Amino acid sequence: MSKSFFSGQGRAIDRRNFLRGGLALGGLAAAAPLLSACGPGSSSGGGSKSSLLTIGTVVVDDTLHPMQEQYTTFQFNAFDSLVRQLRGDTEAAPRLAEEWTRTKPTVWKFKLRQGATFHDGSPVTVDDVVFSITEVTAKQYANAMFLASVKDVRKIDATTLQIETNEPDPLLLARLGQIFIVPEAHWKKVGEDGFNAAPIGSGQFKISKFGVDTGVEFTAFDGFYGDKPKTPEIALRYFTDAGALASALEAGEIDAAQNLSAESLKTLAGRDDLTIASDFSGNQNMFQLNTNKAPFDDLRVRQAAVKAVNAPALMEALTYGAGVLEDGQVAVEGVFGHTKSITRPAYDLEGAKSLLKEAGAVGAEIEIFGMNLYKKLYEAIGAQLQEAGFKPKISSVEVPVWVQSFRNGSDAHIFYRGGSYTGIFDADRMYGHVSSSKKPFVKDAKWDKLLKAERTEMNTAKREKKLIECAQYLNDQAYVLYTYGAPTVGGYRKGVSGFDNGNGLMLLLDDVVKEA
Repeated sequence: MSKSFFSGQGRAIDRRNFLRGGLALGGLAAAAPLLSACGPGSSSGGGSKSSLLTIGTVVVDDTLHPMQEQYTTFQFNAFDSLVRQLRGDTEAAPRLAEEWTRTKPTVWKFKLRQGATFHDGSPVTVDDVVFSITEVTAKQYANAMFLASVKDVRKIDATTLQIETNEPDPLLLARLGQIFIVPEAHWKKVGEDGFNAAPIGSGQFKISKFGVDTGVEFTAFDGFYGDKPKTPEIALRYFTDAGALASALEAGEIDAAQNLSAESLKTLAGRDDLTIASDFSGNQNMFQLNTNKAPFDDLRVRQAAVKAVNAPALMEALTYGAGVLEDGQVAVEGVFGHTKSITRPAYDLEGAKSLLKEAGAVGAEIEIFGMNLYKKLYEAIGAQLQEAGFKPKISSVEVPVWVQSFRNGSDAHIFYRGGSYTGIFDADRMYGHVSSSKKPFVKDAKWDKLLKAERTEMNTAKREKKLIECAQYLNDQAYVLYTYGAPTVGGYRKGVSGFDNGNGLMLLLDDVVKEA
């Protein structure tokens, strides 16, 4: 039976998910103590267990709602999706679906894996999958944004379901990897709040304990269909800020740490008992120029601003050199659609001054607007633009104000967009920002055509070329002020292996283990 709850529109941007993404985006050396969680010395309650492995994090959750959260550790370990495609994966991997085919440009059929069960022992059925997908959109939960292209989902038979999209969607499989399946009967029996209090998934771990001020404890699920986790008990322990997290790692109170501040690359370096490393995990700064008003309605002024920003200097000062340059294109290296054939315009202060003078815009007053988490970054960019002849004003606001401006539009000249590739390492993730919101900074029919072309191209090689065409066009028009992709810093103690901090806001716990 078909269940058609799809309007083609995802949920409006959620404040909590922006806060979540903000933890990893800036990469600044100073950590802001924003989180209401435990400090060093606090315990998740399982520290006395000899088999327990403890990971500290500043990426906290105040709910275990699998449809309402995004990119969380609890989702990817306690729940499962039809398929999974993460960083470095060129193709989606089977999860609850063991095979799939695209029968028409807009129609996909998925064959469900047999023998998969939920943590309560009930089988994972096609009905559970259809319910989970349709419920996300019917209630407009946060993850509805991943289903914007879906027109219909229906059960074909006891092992098969069909998903139809409004247009060909080359990213459908990656998006479905963010939709987590719940048992329909149990969800309806206990309700949303009851399920959130005692969640049941089908992932490799069960959630054995949760506290909004302490963290999450995971226990390996013996009934999981795939390989069993290497460590049977793992505690994810919450910290108030990255400084407290670093202190706990240094003192041996935790075995590993997720999302340390960039400063840890310096303060914890050189220790024999610790490994500290940074990686680009998909979180990126993105500053957009408002082309609908002076002075950035003039291409020469936009080009001047791009030339005036010394991104390597920003990266060195604010991330200890650990970021990844936005190299003249929105996508950075490691993201599908990035190309080495495009390079950023060289830092050229004199060239910037000359262009600004030619455009008659010397002394132009501009506003740089963004959430106050990254005020230091705005100030550093402002100083560089001022040196070129602009008169910048910094407007750093509380996150809710910034979210409203992101959603409803802004009259600022330079707007901090930010963004995350977590879960979908594809250039399209950022391209969607260019002409989004109720007051888009770019109104350009050619850009809209380029964007639509890459979004409906199903041939991978052809689509990559179209993504690169988009990148070149943005470069030519100087619509974006390029800075860097922010680093994600993680660390672990001697004897720990399999700890991968490269997925940013989310940790996969299957392979992490420590010596007895």
